Amino acid sequence: MGTYSDFRIGNFHLESSGNFTTTRHHSIYLPSDSVFVERDFDLKPVEVFQATLRSIFPRLELLGSTLPAIERRFNNPYVTYDEPHDVPFKEALELVRNVDLASLKEGTRDNHGGLLPAEYQKRLEEPLTDHYGRAPGWDLSTLLDRLMPYDILRMLAERPANLDLIVQWDFMDVVESGYFEREDFSVGVDDEGLLLVTEGTSDTKVIQHAFAILRPEIADFFRFIDMEDNYPFGGHGQLMNFMRGLRSIGKADGVLAIFDNDTVGVASLAQLEELSGINAIKLPDLEEFRSFPTIGPNGEHLADINGKAAAIECYLKLPQRCRIRWSNYEKRAGAYQGSIDQTSGEKSAQQDEFLRTTRVDDYPFEKMEKVLDVIVEACTSLS
Repeated sequence: MGTYSDFRIGNFHLESSGNFTTTRHHSIYLPSDSVFVERDFDLKPVEVFQATLRSIFPRLELLGSTLPAIERRFNNPYVTYDEPHDVPFKEALELVRNVDLASLKEGTRDNHGGLLPAEYQKRLEEPLTDHYGRAPGWDLSTLLDRLMPYDILRMLAERPANLDLIVQWDFMDVVESGYFEREDFSVGVDDEGLLLVTEGTSDTKVIQHAFAILRPEIADFFRFIDMEDNYPFGGHGQLMNFMRGLRSIGKADGVLAIFDNDTVGVASLAQLEELSGINAIKLPDLEEFRSFPTIGPNGEHLADINGKAAAIECYLKLPQRCRIRWSNYEKRAGAYQGSIDQTSGEKSAQQDEFLRTTRVDDYPFEKMEKVLDVIVEACTSLS
C-alpha cells in the first residue's frame, strides 16, 4: 500500500504518485493557487493547488508542451511493455477536441462506457487485459497513455469548453504521512525559466515591469540581470559580444537577447543569426510605426521607423507631437539610425510613468502587449 498524491482535471485522472517518489507539479502553479477543499473522507479541509486550464495554458507551453512537440513525442513514444495503439496523432487530436470531459461523474466506474465513439473504444480495449474496474474516461486515458500529464493537458486545451475546468494537485496525504514536509511543495518556476538580456537598463526595467503587471501568470518564467550594480550592457555591441561569449562556452541555451527595433539592433541581430546556438530577437514591427513623424537631413516627413528607429520608448505612451530625429548614418546597414526627439529628462519621465502603472490604469498598453507576445513566442519555441 502507500500514500498517494492525485493530479487531475475535473474528474479526469491524469496521474497518481506516492510515498518518496511523489511527482511535484510546482511549475504549473503559483502560490495564489493554494486553496483548502473538503474531501468526503477527511474531518477537516485539506490544502491543494488548483487553477483553471485556461490560466495554466501559457505555463504549459513555456514548459515545452506545444502541439508540434507533443506530436513528435506521440509519434515516438517511450518503449513500454504494452502494445501501443495505432491511432495517429492528428486523429487522436480530433477525438480530444470532440470529447465532453465535463460529462465525467466523480467516482463512477462503467465497464462498458467511455468518452470516445464506440468504434474507438473497441479499438483501444484490445491491448488491455483487465476489462474490469476501469476508471472514468478509461478510453481517453488509453488513447493518450504514451504522453506525460502536461502534454495531455495541452491537448485537452484544444477544446474551448475544457479551459474552465479545474486542474487540481492534491498532495497533502504524502505530507501528513511523513514522506515530505509541506515546504517541499513550494510552487513556481525553478530552473525552467529563461534569462532575458537587453541593450540597457531602461529596456530591462520596462520589460520586467510589463511582465509583472500584464502577464503575472507567467512572469516567474523570466529572469533578468541584477541591476542594483552597474548594468553590464550599454548598447547593441556589448550585448552582441556577450551572446557570442556565452556561445563560445556552451552557455547560451537558456538566454534570450532582445535588441531594439532600430538600424543597429537589426544589424546586430542579422550577425548573430549567422551563428548557431544563439537565441535573439528584436522588438516587433508595428503597423503604427509605418507612417511616423520624423525630422532629419531632408526635413520633416512621415516615414516607416520599423527596423530603423523603434527603441523601447516607442512602445510606451508617446509624448504629444512626438517625432523621430534621424541622427547617425550606419554604413554597414546603409541607413540612418533614429530615436525619439526628446531630452534625457523627458525620456526618464516617460519611462517612470510606465513603471508606476498597474494593469487597471488608463494607459495604452497595446504596444507593450505585442512586445511581450514576441518574447513569449520566442521562449516557447526554445522550450
